[in-house]
Amino acid sequence: LDLLNVKNTVTGKQEEAFSFLKDKSLLEYLLRLITDIIKKMKDSLNIAIAGATGYVGLELIKILSKHSKAKILYLCANKSAGKKIYSFDKKITKKNLPKITKIENINWAKINILFTALPNGQAQHIARIIPPHIKLIDLSADFRLNDFRVYKKWYGVSHKCKKLINKSIYAITEFSRKYLDKYKIISCPGCSPTSIQIPLIPLIKKKMINI
Repeated sequence: LDLLNVKNTVTGKQEEAFSFLKDKSLLEYLLRLITDIIKKMKDSLNIAIAGATGYVGLELIKILSKHSKAKILYLCANKSAGKKIYSFDKKITKKNLPKITKIENINWAKINILFTALPNGQAQHIARIIPPHIKLIDLSADFRLNDFRVYKKWYGVSHKCKKLINKSIYAITEFSRKYLDKYKIISCPGCSPTSIQIPLIPLIKKKMINI
């Protein structure tokens, strides 16, 4: 009976997660991830965002704008260079954000972290050209799998940055916080995996459910 109650609780948690967190879980995860990184730094965190005008990019700007130590120096989007980000989302209230530019115009010496909020496949190309000191936080699926053969099986195309796969980590902050500093690339999970793993993993670790 206890096991049945636990399973019912887990099912309820999953339904709640899908209904409430499906659109928010990735962004909430990013908020925790950014907060962790900033807490470890004495100085400001200088940031560039590639894919700034998309839905995730715009939400990311709102999150970063809440942190006093997070400085957005570059907002990148190929088709909107020269425009102001406020024209894409009136809810962005932070003043003096930079105009949109192309990623080729970034002065990498000024940047600590690059966020890529781009369609699958594009972060692989960018990862190959950024300097070694840049930490890449990718919001697509480009580095979620640690085997390029499995990547090709599921996505139908070859991975374009195989050498950096072993320098990336698929990370949910609650379960991998202590490992983040060791990797050049942090791959963010999608909304559904996040909403499932956060309630389930603690129950599995405590052996409250069997798999």
